[in-house]
Amino acid sequence: MVLVILTLVPVVLWAGMSSLGDRFTTLTSSLQSVAIVLGLAGATSFALNLVLGGRLWFVEDLFGSLDRMYRVHQTNGRVAYALLLSHAVIMVASSATSSLSAALRLFVPSAIGAVFIGVIALAAMTAAISLTLFVALEHEVFVWVQRSFGVIFVIALFHLFRVPAASAASRLLTLYLAAISVAGVGAWIYRSVFGSVLVRRHDYVVKDVHHLVDRVTEITMDPADAPLRFLPGQFLYVTFRSAGLSRELHPITVSPQRQSATFTVRPGDIANQFHPFSITSSPGAGELRVAVKAVGDYTDAMRDLAPGDGARIEGPYGAFSYRKISNRSQIWIAGGIGITPFLSMARDLAAAPGYEIDLYYCTKSLEAAAFLDELNAIAAARSRFRVISFPEDVRGFITARDVQQTSTRMGDADILICGPRQMIDSLTAQFVAAEVPRRRIHFEKFSFIPGSSQQQG
Repeated sequence: MVLVILTLVPVVLWAGMSSLGDRFTTLTSSLQSVAIVLGLAGATSFALNLVLGGRLWFVEDLFGSLDRMYRVHQTNGRVAYALLLSHAVIMVASSATSSLSAALRLFVPSAIGAVFIGVIALAAMTAAISLTLFVALEHEVFVWVQRSFGVIFVIALFHLFRVPAASAASRLLTLYLAAISVAGVGAWIYRSVFGSVLVRRHDYVVKDVHHLVDRVTEITMDPADAPLRFLPGQFLYVTFRSAGLSRELHPITVSPQRQSATFTVRPGDIANQFHPFSITSSPGAGELRVAVKAVGDYTDAMRDLAPGDGARIEGPYGAFSYRKISNRSQIWIAGGIGITPFLSMARDLAAAPGYEIDLYYCTKSLEAAAFLDELNAIAAARSRFRVISFPEDVRGFITARDVQQTSTRMGDADILICGPRQMIDSLTAQFVAAEVPRRRIHFEKFSFIPGSSQQQG
């Protein structure tokens, strides 16, 4: 709602400049006015999206979690593009009411400088959004495409502040647009340009690399400076300085695939590419652990990490923690590598007595259940913590009915789910249909690349 209000403020300011009737007297003026309104809203929405993409802690707090903030970020980005595209189309239509040649002149360099700059910015935005939505990008390329939006916005600002109809006619409107633009550019500079200097990060050293079943690896790190403070269930961003990763990951890789080949392009320094992973250690452990399943080239290369490798940590992020829920009767449902936040929570239970918890651990097979022995040992030591294995090859996909039959207190418990996106969506719908209040169902769709359903860890 706040984003909607901030987006509409310039429209209200524009509407109050003079009589609206004077700006809708002819078809040409009416189309121009509609285009201006869409452009003002679109530019503001674009700037706000840069703020959301800055991963600022106080903005995350407003949304409750980074996951929710990024979902709004993705939706708002589409809205901004739709508004700006509509602005351009209607502005062309306005010029076309005079003549077709007048409309076509908007697309050639000989057109008014500010107008043609706007065409360039919209074309660049179209290309970047198309890559984001319709191309299966690797994580590194996705990050660089996202960073390009800041450059595109800076180009668009030249258009915005050089078109008198949009800004110069009202000092208050110009000041508001300037303030929103500064906020957007500032957040982009903070995150994408000077992130290595301005963003608070922690240095760690890899202590141990433990290879488990189903290509899962748990990495243990010791702090080299002030340790990270976190809640069990939260996640972090990490980048490694490792000879093993450098050997495996190259800026450009050509991999043969049957009769064709795939090209892997990885811009920038590998050591500065941060990836999100759930924390698996408990807050009181001193050391920091993350668990990763090898599902891509980066996570596969992480199996070559070695003791002594360096790590830089950013975080923590997220609100997916049993400690943030007042109800001490809980049901945890993990799908595959989605066990990682629950592992941190289970390891923390000794420090937080009084909880009654059923943990459903869903895997392809019983043999693929990494950490199952440790979780069973924790359950054996704590009478109110149960672990229910749910191998797909024996029992199929878990359903709300399965949970209801095993956990008789389901109607009173809060339910936490972590796993593939499809699993979260399906179970959420089933629990709501079983009359579990939506407010008692908690999850974080820990995947920030549109179209990706795979959690990194």
